[in-house]
Amino acid sequence: KEDVEWLILEVKDGKALVISKYALDCQPYNTSYTNVTWETCTPRKWLNNNFINAAFSADEKAMIPTVTVSADKNPDYSTNPGNATQDQVFLLSITEANKYFSSDSARQCKPTDYAVTNGAYVNSSNGNCWWWLRSPGYSQTSAARVSGGGFVFEDGIAVFSTDALRPALWIDLNS
Repeated sequence: KEDVEWLILEVKDGKALVISKYALDCQPYNTSYTNVTWETCTPRKWLNNNFINAAFSADEKAMIPTVTVSADKNPDYSTNPGNATQDQVFLLSITEANKYFSSDSARQCKPTDYAVTNGAYVNSSNGNCWWWLRSPGYSQTSAARVSGGGFVFEDGIAVFSTDALRPALWIDLNS
């Protein structure tokens, strides 16, 4: 196991929104090539079960509230974003990636050794990886992502492709 470093994106109403500084794993957005949304994708299940149970102690998990995760639309395409979900851990949407990171360079992310072992692409010039967003891409069989250069790629890529994961979550600061 590697320690997880977190970046604070926002503090609001006694809670802090954080995202992992590094990409922690590499997975397909969905294990099968089918119409999919954040609500039904493979990483959502993994983040809210395997990941949260492996990464946090019982006391730490008690500080991570279940929140409504919006089904943000893709600003460039009319692809169905699905329904809002109730999650403890999630991926950022296109809207959130643009809101919380002020530039492409701020969105750039390096993968952990674990993510590389699981297939994360590493750009040879800067060591950065591509990472998934929860928003749909240009079709129901694609998902948006952030490039190694930090560009938000609204078109996305086929859901069975693999990209890195940067978990995001809210922490209750009053716990």
